[in-house]
Amino acid sequence: MQSKSILTNFWVESTLNSYSIILFSNNKMLALLLLFVSFLTPQIGAIGLAFLFCFHFLLLQLGYDKTQIRSGLLGFNAVLVGLSIAYSYEVNSYFIGLFLITVLISIVVIVFCNNYFSKYHLPFLTIPFFIIINIISLSTKSFEVFHVNMDYVFHQNTVVGFRENTWYQMAHSLDSIELPHHFKVFLITLSTVFFQKSVLGGILILMGLFIFSRIAVVYAFIGFYSALFFYHLMGGNIDNLTYFYSGINFIFLAIALGCFFYIPNFYSMLLVFLLSPILMFIMISLNKVMAIFQMNSLSMSFSILTSMTLYILYTRHTYQLIIPANTTYYSPEKSLYEYLHQLKRKIANPFYSMFLPFWGEWFVSQGYDGKITHLGEWSKALDFVIVDEHDHTYQNVGHKLDSFYCYNKPVLAPADGYVYDIVNYVDENEINEVNVQQNWGNSIVINHLNGLYTQISHLKKESLIVNIGDYVKKGTLLATCGNSGRSPEPHIHYQAQHIPTIGAKTVALPFSYFIENKDNSLALRINEVPNENTFISNVTDLPLLSNAFHFTPNNRLKIFNEKTKTLESFEIYTNEFNHLYFFCEKKESKLFFKNDGVVFSFEKFEGSTKSTLFEFYKSCNSILLGYYPTIELDNFMPNYLFTHFGLQIINDLFAPIYNFISLKYTSKATKIDNSIAPTTLQLASKYHATLFGRAFFETKFEILINEHSIQIENKNTKTKYIITCEPY
Repeated sequence: MQSKSILTNFWVESTLNSYSIILFSNNKMLALLLLFVSFLTPQIGAIGLAFLFCFHFLLLQLGYDKTQIRSGLLGFNAVLVGLSIAYSYEVNSYFIGLFLITVLISIVVIVFCNNYFSKYHLPFLTIPFFIIINIISLSTKSFEVFHVNMDYVFHQNTVVGFRENTWYQMAHSLDSIELPHHFKVFLITLSTVFFQKSVLGGILILMGLFIFSRIAVVYAFIGFYSALFFYHLMGGNIDNLTYFYSGINFIFLAIALGCFFYIPNFYSMLLVFLLSPILMFIMISLNKVMAIFQMNSLSMSFSILTSMTLYILYTRHTYQLIIPANTTYYSPEKSLYEYLHQLKRKIANPFYSMFLPFWGEWFVSQGYDGKITHLGEWSKALDFVIVDEHDHTYQNVGHKLDSFYCYNKPVLAPADGYVYDIVNYVDENEINEVNVQQNWGNSIVINHLNGLYTQISHLKKESLIVNIGDYVKKGTLLATCGNSGRSPEPHIHYQAQHIPTIGAKTVALPFSYFIENKDNSLALRINEVPNENTFISNVTDLPLLSNAFHFTPNNRLKIFNEKTKTLESFEIYTNEFNHLYFFCEKKESKLFFKNDGVVFSFEKFEGSTKSTLFEFYKSCNSILLGYYPTIELDNFMPNYLFTHFGLQIINDLFAPIYNFISLKYTSKATKIDNSIAPTTLQLASKYHATLFGRAFFETKFEILINEHSIQIENKNTKTKYIITCEPY
């Protein structure tokens, strides 16, 4: 019974996805509407659907991956081919043979295009559709048994032939409605995607698009009316856009480049507008060339220009203005809001974790572009010392090395890596003397891989306790602070570089996290470079917090709702990118999280917001794993998960240019039972939304951490949750 259900789901999902992905979506409601539109002419709809089933059946028999078939990425071209032959040819006994031959040709062409274009990281778009239809069109002209369907070639034939057909009358009931001519052309253009010429069909597709994505609707209008503008400017006839697949090229281009492959914003809108006249000229010239060979360009002009644009923009050195949508969400809104969310999130760089090379609080005596030695190629370096309340780096008179607070203090590895080079023999300088012949003194270079090295210099002679080739973890003791090389008094010199040579050109590189102490006011700095004359220290984690938010695979998260007396269980998994997440099987939801040792944060929530996991996501979105009651950790959350649907729709329409809803999250420690060996800790968190910069709703949480559980209370709903984690 279960296998039958799985099989049914496969056929349903692969079918619906094949229809919806034609408009760059995987929305099931849109797919059903598109399927219905194809049945406005029942014969066309039925043959198109049957063609897709045969195509998928053959793929299965040939052993192709079910996941790939289910996605619809192979099937959408088959849908278009099936609809096209149903529209173009009379259905007779010979049509069955044509149908089957076309299915076989489709398998060859679509699979080949998929494999070929994937090598160049490009989508094959509707190129297979163009190739297959023209192969069939040219070939059938040599056989008298295949008859062109004259009912659809000339509109008058269609009107006469279906005058008494009730279904036809319903499908075209809105064709005579009073609408601005350009808007009616737009609606008919939309319907031609599924080989219909119906205002009702266009309205249904527009409704489906609006349900799927308000942003996609905006770009559909931009694409079409850009074409209209240039047609009018050059004296063209806009009715030409209703010719099959002429106008739809502009709509496809706008959605593809404006809000699917790239993040929707003002510049992607401008890109669509500027590409419209180029597309127009490509389409007109292609149509004329194709006409010589009795071929139809269909949507080939869109595919050509889109592929060229993608390839050109892919080879850029930096991605500015027009931003690639690196994660495919099949939703322009989600792509935009997740991009803005990641842009605003205050988390450490995921590609490296760089920390201060010492314990305790030190003073930045010379920063980037310093006036003493951090000049020219060596300007992006930092010097660290320890000072007292009088800003002195030494006690007593300061004539001896031992009088300096930082002398002989531990020096640590700033990040994981391999020891690449060591100098451990340079004598220590007396105070106010320097060794310019051995400028860097005793030094260590660590290779952090991927072309990143760090150098720490002026170390104490023979204090290095690691060897070349050793692998060191972040925080590993390397040596002690000294006064060797060009160093008039003890200090640590730190720099990042791309070349392993001691004294190489420096590069700017922020630290992942550090605490800045300014006038006894602490602030958490994330992905920043310390400023000169500031007191800084690493974040000290609190084991109680670190253990509470330490979640690993092969464990199960349990959430007990005290209000409903229900207990839910969630498995912990990792995906193919090694990202950790909680999985809610009941609501088919995923909650991705990250613990980098300093901050626990939720990276993304997917699925139903009615899942209990969503409450965990809202309350513990970002938690600092150290006890700093004066520091409030703030972050931003994607607004589409929280905002009222009606208000969100309005925001969607303007979001590519201006996002007027913002959602901010904050958390901070409020109470601890024992600062030395705590057993309980209380946190307060909240998220609040702003509309045009003004607050319009807020939700508060109280979080109690102990050795066994995380207890969360939603202060707005008075609902309490008890969260535990245990092995399977």
